[in-house]
Amino acid sequence: MTTESDRLLAQVLLEVWQAVLRDDTLDESSDFLSVGGTSLTAVRIRGHIREELGKDVPIEEILRNPSPYAIVDAVTAAPEWNDDW
Repeated sequence: MTTESDRLLAQVLLEVWQAVLRDDTLDESSDFLSVGGTSLTAVRIRGHIREELGKDVPIEEILRNPSPYAIVDAVTAAPEWNDDW
């Protein structure tokens, strides 16, 4: 992560991690699974990313990139979330 926009995105993602995991001590490199994250928690994180960033990040990406810092590229590359049926 080198750009200012990447750093800002990591900060937003950190806030999502902290809210969903209910732990304000997490940082940008905190591993989702190591701090008690589960597949259901990953679903909640995905929902927050959709709500706050408008991006549709697959659950698999959250599990493969389990920290706010690690998932920045996946969020950036994710398609826009569209809830039109």
